[in-house]
Amino acid sequence: MIAPYLAAREQGAVGTVVGRAYAEASRSGDPPRPYAAVSVLLVPRTPGFEGELAAIKAARRDSPDRFVDADPQIRATRTAFERALIEAGAGALMKGDSTDGAGIFRFADVPEGAWMLLGWQESGGKKTASQSSRSDAVQFPTRSEVVASFTVVYWLLPLDVRAGEETQVRLHDRNTWLTAIREVRSGRDSEKLTAPGRP
Repeated sequence: MIAPYLAAREQGAVGTVVGRAYAEASRSGDPPRPYAAVSVLLVPRTPGFEGELAAIKAARRDSPDRFVDADPQIRATRTAFERALIEAGAGALMKGDSTDGAGIFRFADVPEGAWMLLGWQESGGKKTASQSSRSDAVQFPTRSEVVASFTVVYWLLPLDVRAGEETQVRLHDRNTWLTAIREVRSGRDSEKLTAPGRP
């Protein structure tokens, strides 16, 4: 699957991908608000990677646990795919960046072919008050608890890149792919939480 991309790269059959991430104006006549620091990853489009992401999205409504698990599953799937590309000798085909203050990102020298663009942005960090008691901490010393949560908005767009051409991408509120929750958990220090006189 990656051979055509590598061949196009060697032959100089490359194009450019230029994108912009922004929030659309809430009132007519107002300019859109750029999204800075949106992470963007461009990878060759493959049925396996795309199918795994689609399965995660489809299952997230099955239960509250599936909904919370969606973000770590997406990150794990992305990491595994990146590792597979590197092991296949195609690490140079991965292109990652983040948007600048104007919400702009740019990828040069992209081999022609079918690509997948994955973008994500975290927002709304919120600390969570601890609900556990000291007795719970002593009884379950290794159990973690949620200390903060974030909203993560994902974009997933297929792209067709042609040699010598510029492909433009827009990431905005109306073409988001999935909204997930990322939880930050903290493990307990069992020594500090052990009751006096207890081993």
